[in-house]
Amino acid sequence: MAATTEDAMARGEGAESIDASWRQAIDERLQALMPVQALDGNPTCRELAEAMRYSLLAPGKRVRPLLAIRTALHFGADPNRMLDFGCALEMVHCASLMLDDLPCMDDASTRRGQPACHRKFGDATTTLAAIALLNQAFGVIARDSALDPSQRCWLVDRLSVAVGTAGLVSGQCRDLIERAGALDGSAIAEINHQKTGVLFELATAGAGGILGLADDELDALQRYAGHLGQAFQAADDLLDVRRHAEGSGKDIGLDRDKAGSVHRVGEQALRRLVEAELAAGDRVLPAARGEHALDGYVRALFARFV
Repeated sequence: MAATTEDAMARGEGAESIDASWRQAIDERLQALMPVQALDGNPTCRELAEAMRYSLLAPGKRVRPLLAIRTALHFGADPNRMLDFGCALEMVHCASLMLDDLPCMDDASTRRGQPACHRKFGDATTTLAAIALLNQAFGVIARDSALDPSQRCWLVDRLSVAVGTAGLVSGQCRDLIERAGALDGSAIAEINHQKTGVLFELATAGAGGILGLADDELDALQRYAGHLGQAFQAADDLLDVRRHAEGSGKDIGLDRDKAGSVHRVGEQALRRLVEAELAAGDRVLPAARGEHALDGYVRALFARFV
């Protein structure tokens, strides 16, 4: 899974380029957006709230919100407008991890260096907490005072597509069912796009929409993020072998029998894929208009793999 690739990536060469102050701002905002015991005066199940916080607030590199923030910086715009939008993306991502780890799916025992949520809270509470996080994400965007109403509606619509039958849900289902058999490269790329690329595309193109970029720039950002998603998933597959997985905070060997895994195609093939996708992304990324380029952040993420 693309679960904690960002944790492992950031331990490699170039990690110093990742903006720790923005990660702290994201973590603080996520804390504020999470229910503790009551929400809007209504009682909230204590264990449900604890499971949500346990998973969402676990140490992570916050790649999806940082992509939105770095997109704003790339175009010389105010990144603060991206904070709640980025936090909503992190909630969706976290919800997908909680579901992916369940025994009926990947049956993972560890996530972000701690027991997977279902190991601590049980399958039922984990499932409900993931649904609650997903619901919370839509509400965060709908209530985001940094955006005008038309932008909120547009982002909610885009998020529903990214999560639904054309996005994360379909990608996980296809990963469970189709990758057990023989797949060609295009089918694996489609699954990887749905599992990972859709949220990367929303992070960058969604940020571009908030900034009011022209259609051609939004299209370029979406294509750039699509290549990034393919590179990210290939790098994550490399983490399924022990010598690459140190510090990743996740189980290894879960993808051993899946088409396209490092165990089937080999490390060199996946490394070449990472390099090719990053190069393809560089060719379509709009030129930076700010001093903090998006591509600099991305290259630091992948430094240990290329």
